[in-house]
Amino acid sequence: MTDCAALDTGGYGRCEVGSTDTMLDTVASTPGALGYSEAAVVAGHGGADRFVKVAIDGRQPTAEGVEETNYPYWQTEFAYTYGEPPAGSVAAAFLNFLTRQSGGDILHEHGHGLCSEARNSGECRPD
Repeated sequence: MTDCAALDTGGYGRCEVGSTDTMLDTVASTPGALGYSEAAVVAGHGGADRFVKVAIDGRQPTAEGVEETNYPYWQTEFAYTYGEPPAGSVAAAFLNFLTRQSGGDILHEHGHGLCSEARNSGECRPD
């Protein structure tokens, strides 16, 4: 079902929304609702005042929790190319930007990190 407002409040159900912002607003306004999002995005939507972050086996859902306590529910974003991007191409420049200081600074500013910086970076490699 795509219309969260049409869910039967007397039972359980599932719905989909088109954006993380909509999902967070829907979860915050629906008693008993569950959703998942990046921790940094939740913080920007009122954080602890509107949402409860789920600890798993006492491990916290934070970047530090992933690193220090191996929080088991996290994901890695991958950038795929068809072969090695040609030197000087826009794709090569973009990947270089993401993995160098300025791109890394922007990622950190938004609560993300680089796999190359993670202690458990083996999880960052595609199968």
